[in-house]
Amino acid sequence: MFVDREKELKSLEESYKFFLSGHSRGVFVYGYRKVGKTRLVEKFIERKKGIIIDLSTARSVRLLCRLIVSKLSTLTPLSARCDVPDTLDAFVDVISLPARITEKLETNIVVALDEFHIPIEKISAKIARKSGERKERVISDMLWAIRHAIYSTRKIFWIFISSIGWKKIQEYISKKYGAPLTGVLDTLRVDPLPQCHSIELAKFLTRNEEIAVDIANVSGGIPRIIEILSRRYNTTKESISKLTINAIYEGELDEIFDNMIRAIADISRRDYGILLQTLKCVAENMSTPDKVALCLDTSRDTAYACLEELHILGLLEKEKKGKFVSYYLKYPLLGEWLKIRIEPRKDKTEILASALGITAESYIRELLTEIINKKIEIQDDKNGTFLAGTADKIALEITKVLSREETRKMLKGTKNADIVAETRLGLCIIEVKAKSKPIEPKTIRKLAQIAKHIHEKTQRKTAPVLITLIKTEIPPTTIAEAIKNNVIIITSEGIRQIAKKIKFPHW
Repeated sequence: MFVDREKELKSLEESYKFFLSGHSRGVFVYGYRKVGKTRLVEKFIERKKGIIIDLSTARSVRLLCRLIVSKLSTLTPLSARCDVPDTLDAFVDVISLPARITEKLETNIVVALDEFHIPIEKISAKIARKSGERKERVISDMLWAIRHAIYSTRKIFWIFISSIGWKKIQEYISKKYGAPLTGVLDTLRVDPLPQCHSIELAKFLTRNEEIAVDIANVSGGIPRIIEILSRRYNTTKESISKLTINAIYEGELDEIFDNMIRAIADISRRDYGILLQTLKCVAENMSTPDKVALCLDTSRDTAYACLEELHILGLLEKEKKGKFVSYYLKYPLLGEWLKIRIEPRKDKTEILASALGITAESYIRELLTEIINKKIEIQDDKNGTFLAGTADKIALEITKVLSREETRKMLKGTKNADIVAETRLGLCIIEVKAKSKPIEPKTIRKLAQIAKHIHEKTQRKTAPVLITLIKTEIPPTTIAEAIKNNVIIITSEGIRQIAKKIKFPHW
């Protein structure tokens, strides 16, 4: 299913119109790996004469030649000798093949070079070693050869597709290599799918709106992750926590994350293992060069250089505050993949649902579903560790957790609570908090009002419960308000106790 991307398609079409009028030569299309760049270009050229050449294996001039000749042969009969050496002259001849061949055709065509950075980085290294030239000088010559190929014909609309970060692409355009491609190509960034379209895709694949919302939440808008989790759900019918953790634990996301890091290592000056361990440090909240250096037992300069390279190549986000620099993983599930799949592996029950990007509401909804028809008791201590001093103990006897749709219908006409669960004694109205801000008395009053509204509407006994999933301040005035309104507060430690009792992944 092809969702969203109308804006990107429109941008490509506008560049193509400029090309037809002689004012454009092509586009740089860039963005995350597996975000749908190639599918977007395929959609764009469906009604045009064109080819997409996957250059991810073009690590020599000979392989580059074979890939280009093979695809060009689908447009016109072609025979070319590809047993060529790794030299700059051979590269120039090969990269100019599309221009030479299309001059014989009587129509305009689209030539898309997917992962075009691979031959630039890999072939330049081989040529540099053989010729004794600096790699930067060879890359500059290769980029100027590409510029010449672009300008040698007006019949090709060029699309260069890349999953490396924009910072790296800028190097190909900037003065570092003599600015060979400055002003030659338009640029188009392809972002992950927005929430609404992520849900649309997941719903199409699963036929289940509720699980589609959860899959969209954890996917980060990456279509390939949505596809993998949807396929797994259709087979296992697991809840989102189990679905995601088991998918990672059983290696179903290796094809994305392992291949992603290996692809980065291919064009990086760093070893795959070094990149892997650096990313794992960041995943475990060691987000500064100093902390990563300590984690890897290396110098700060080495750690900083590695972090910067991962930022430039598109796996890390960078945030600067004054003199301090912090790095964060771009992909929501990459951190958990690193924790689970990279030794030493953690037990599944140790994985934090919050780090997976699972919403607080979804987590509690699943936890309550797991204890249906079970009696779970929590007893508070004198410090209010588990129930914040709002009750001596609580017994949860859930018989049903209402779906989101059932909850919306029941709460219609009032401010929304997060979850409604049926118990043996009546209805449990639950508000979930996952922020570190102090819980204010007005929050308690609002929840009590919602419970009162539901009681009047259903004539059933209601019990309002506030759940805090992150350690936060609960002032005495808030506790007093809760006791006054018969609202029970379950703290993050209380939730941990429930999760432990049923061996459920804790928040």
